[in-house]
Amino acid sequence: MEKPTIKIEDKICAIKELKGKDWRILGEFAELAPSYVEADFIEKHAAFVAKFYDVTAEEILDKMPLEEILPASFATRNYLLNTLTEKIAVIEKNAEVDKAEQSS
Repeated sequence: MEKPTIKIEDKICAIKELKGKDWRILGEFAELAPSYVEADFIEKHAAFVAKFYDVTAEEILDKMPLEEILPASFATRNYLLNTLTEKIAVIEKNAEVDKAEQSS
């Protein structure tokens, strides 16, 4: 899967390399599930996105068009989930091969 990017003014920012702690950030964000009726709904999405790029939540809120913040949040979450799913599939496939080789 292609790494997502965001555009802050004229600067294109790519998502940072994923680390173990990023799974916790995703899980906590999903658990809190900001609601559209919350006054800080967009701020929560901006803060979530900022954790994965070399930008601040304030830069996102001040310089990114409003209509691009939610898609950026979705793309970031989707990338994390797809990346992890792909890695798990490879690990499981290799484990099955190892088991088959040990049985032989």
